[in-house]
Amino acid sequence: MVVREVGHEKLERILKKDYEEDIAHFVSGATGIGKSMTVDKVCKNLSDKMGRVYIKWNRISKEDKVKVSENPEKYFFMMDIRLSQLDPSDLRGLPALNGKSVVEWKIPFWLHVASLKGAKGIIFFDEINLAPPSIQAAAYQLIHDRELGETPISSGVLPIGAGNRLEDRANVYDLPRPLQNRFTHTTLRPPVITQDCKSRNGITDWGEWALNNDIDMNIVTFLIQRPNLLNPKINQDSNERAFPTPRSWAVCSKLIKGEKDLEWIEELASTAVGSGAASELVSTIKFQRQINLNDILKHPEKAGDIKELDLKYSLLSLVSEWYAINNKKESLETVLQIANIIQPEFAILLLRFAKIKHPSSFKKHVTTLKTWKPISKKYQKYLLT
Repeated sequence: MVVREVGHEKLERILKKDYEEDIAHFVSGATGIGKSMTVDKVCKNLSDKMGRVYIKWNRISKEDKVKVSENPEKYFFMMDIRLSQLDPSDLRGLPALNGKSVVEWKIPFWLHVASLKGAKGIIFFDEINLAPPSIQAAAYQLIHDRELGETPISSGVLPIGAGNRLEDRANVYDLPRPLQNRFTHTTLRPPVITQDCKSRNGITDWGEWALNNDIDMNIVTFLIQRPNLLNPKINQDSNERAFPTPRSWAVCSKLIKGEKDLEWIEELASTAVGSGAASELVSTIKFQRQINLNDILKHPEKAGDIKELDLKYSLLSLVSEWYAINNKKESLETVLQIANIIQPEFAILLLRFAKIKHPSSFKKHVTTLKTWKPISKKYQKYLLT
């Protein structure tokens, strides 16, 4: 099925428009590229706009769920409903005769809350196409008519679906045409990491997202050099269960951050991104250790002596991590001195890295430092916006 590709920013705009117009939407895309994260972000933005408390329904206690049901006008929720884990009866509920001559239905509690007057939120059918067609068919009415059996959901509650594509080897079923026609559709374009240091594309530039989310600098600078390892093409013959995706690199970051032993780093990284990517990452980190950081911090002019491309990126990683720990005015002066020596494209990256590490203190101090003046004309517009 051919579907228009969009980036994360445009998808956010589309989903907000869909919510405003009460139009169900289906997001397809590769594994681990941020489909559910984007829906989560949209929900948070909508709740802030409405002045409501944002809750992830699946992560709160039973007691808190009861509180939501008692005051639905106070909250905006995201309910993550996995159809692949349900039977048709789990959606509609169970019959309760109660000695009467007619059948009444005991509906799921999440559906009860979604049907309450004043309720607002998104029912997120993630991995919807993992469910067999018979289960998908049970959701037709909910997605199109906003009701299930005799229970209508609130006008402020919108169904959103998401799933992998057939080519992603995710064992998914193709959506039946009637269900396809109940959604509008986009395919989420995988995020990229770019050497364009002037880029300000938000989350579509994975490097910028990574810096804002405390991803290990070794990984960031490694992927700037090897962008093909952020979203590699699926090897149909590979049996390796761990493989690189934006999500698995974020997991890898948590595992290796603060670790020093290279063998242990490779062991940990391989569990997240696979042995091949882990080996290349560790080779880069090993190469990085040729740099005498303490010597360069004492003599910033020596940064200009580094000629190898890999070592230049390694220098950015080391200096950025050092500044992250040493958030002082004089430390920023050292960063500026190094930036004033190295090539412009690396200088901009270094200063952008430093700004993201400590945005408030960077803006407060940078224009007061003596080294700012000689480089401000070249780089100011990239740093103070």
